[in-house]
Amino acid sequence: MNRVVAVLFGALLSCAFMPATINVNRADIQGKITRIRRASTEDKGRIIGRVMVESDERDAKVDKADLIVTDKTRILKKQDDKRIEATFEDLEVGQQVEAEFVEGPTIMIYPLQVAAAEIVILNNAK
Repeated sequence: MNRVVAVLFGALLSCAFMPATINVNRADIQGKITRIRRASTEDKGRIIGRVMVESDERDAKVDKADLIVTDKTRILKKQDDKRIEATFEDLEVGQQVEAEFVEGPTIMIYPLQVAAAEIVILNNAK
């Protein structure tokens, strides 16, 4: 028992002196909006719409995602060093965005279909 405690204490102590490697950018996907669809009549009340985001990065963990936007999705716009509130109507095809997915179930088809916890508009459409 003492040996287990000593090993756990040693592991904990070594972690305390490891350099911090915290990933500030928690985005699950970063890319360009290629399609925006408002919710159909039968989906209204459950979702606001869908936003297709395609990554330009070769080594992206997700290269394409169909983001499901609900009333719980936070939509923000990066302005200088601040992030200000935005709406679904502020999203435009061609904008660079980053998004975090909701923890939980995803529809595992290609492209990935997942609810978005947060979408941040990085620039205006070009």
